[in-house]
Amino acid sequence: MFLYRSTILSFKKTNNNSLYYFNSYTPIGAVMKKGLTLTAIAVTVLLSGCASDSDATKTLPLESNQSEASTQIHSIANQISQAEEKHNNAKSDELQWFATKHFQQADKALKEAKEYYAVFETDPSKAHSSTGFFSSRTNLQASEEALNQFNLSIAKAEMIREKALSTLDEAFSYRAQLQSLNVNKYYPKSNERLESQLKTLVNYIADDRAERATSGQPDLVSKQRALEVKTVTRIYLSEAKKELARLKNSNTALHAPDTLAVASTRITAAEAFIGAEPRAYGKIEEKSADAEFALKHAEHIADVVQKLKALPEKDYERHVLAFEKLLVNISKALGSDDLRDNPINQQGKLLVSLIEEQKAQSSEGEQNLQNILAQLSEEQEKVNDLEASLSDEKQANFQSGEKVKQLETKIAELNASLVAAYTIKADHAVKAEASTEANPENLEEAVTIAAAEEEQVAIEAVAEEAAEVETAPQKLTADIEPDTAS
Repeated sequence: MFLYRSTILSFKKTNNNSLYYFNSYTPIGAVMKKGLTLTAIAVTVLLSGCASDSDATKTLPLESNQSEASTQIHSIANQISQAEEKHNNAKSDELQWFATKHFQQADKALKEAKEYYAVFETDPSKAHSSTGFFSSRTNLQASEEALNQFNLSIAKAEMIREKALSTLDEAFSYRAQLQSLNVNKYYPKSNERLESQLKTLVNYIADDRAERATSGQPDLVSKQRALEVKTVTRIYLSEAKKELARLKNSNTALHAPDTLAVASTRITAAEAFIGAEPRAYGKIEEKSADAEFALKHAEHIADVVQKLKALPEKDYERHVLAFEKLLVNISKALGSDDLRDNPINQQGKLLVSLIEEQKAQSSEGEQNLQNILAQLSEEQEKVNDLEASLSDEKQANFQSGEKVKQLETKIAELNASLVAAYTIKADHAVKAEASTEANPENLEEAVTIAAAEEEQVAIEAVAEEAAEVETAPQKLTADIEPDTAS
């Protein structure tokens, strides 16, 4: 019988009770026999598993199973879409920097969820298939678990970020300031070292060692501020400092040392101001401009001095006269007399006085003009008020005229009513007389009754009309002048 070195599992246990293996030569027949036994056991286990799954699904209608699977697949698709959006936002929030470990876990979990989803994305029947030969998890369950792990890791990363920003708020404020100055353009290595130091403090927070991060913040902030001052100085004064170095190495230092010293002092003052207030950009720009002005002035003075030194003695007079001619042109432009009968330095002083006098007159004239404009504005306001009052008065007079016309019409109507009343009374008298002639016996009684009736009607009508006529003037007065009437 041939001997065979077996490599398949047997029923012999190891010392740690975890593996079964052959470690000796075994007759091939025995091996085949034991192999068949193992195969039978495996097949039995698989068949029993398949049978149990089949029994569980047979109890549900086919349409219900398909509908539920479709709903679950759709839900997974939506969750993956939301996770991808959250993953992009996490990158924008620098979660991979704040919480590197948790972000990497989230990234891995999202990839796994998408891989499991891809299995049943186009074939829903594989959603409830197991992920492996010896695994009890389905592809759907594995995808859901991976998404849950993703969300959990992102949540932890966000918590670490918020805690870091709160605990190290001063350091992150300086970090943002350095980024706004584009510090990497000027000092990339220095900024890289500070970023590394800040990352170390953030890692302390991620490891629940916030007190270590807090204690390390002051040193970092000091270095960040120093880099900020250095960067601002380079941005606003680098050109001026280069120009100062050039002038010192040229003949300017030789021909105009005092003027150049003034320019150097202004640059030093600007540097000191930046060190004290590196974010006062308006003042920094002014001081930088002053330094550049002083440098140009020093260069021009040096040029003049150098030319003077190169002039022969016979050209001194010509040079002075050229300078004096400039003063003469200025005096003419100002309308002044010729001042050349005064010393040159006195000519300059007289020109300054003249300019100040004209400036004062101009200022006074400007002030007078402003006063006149203010008075005109006040007068215009008064005119506007008068026009508004006149318009109101015209409107009131118009309304009063309309009321007068209405009252006159009413009085005319009352007068007509009185005339009508007297006419009716006369008609009744005529009728009474005619009735008397027709029946003389009842003359006295008819006259009495008719007279009484007509008299009562006339009295009532006349009294009513008279009352209206008597009150008409008072009503007219009250409508036109309410205060006077009262």
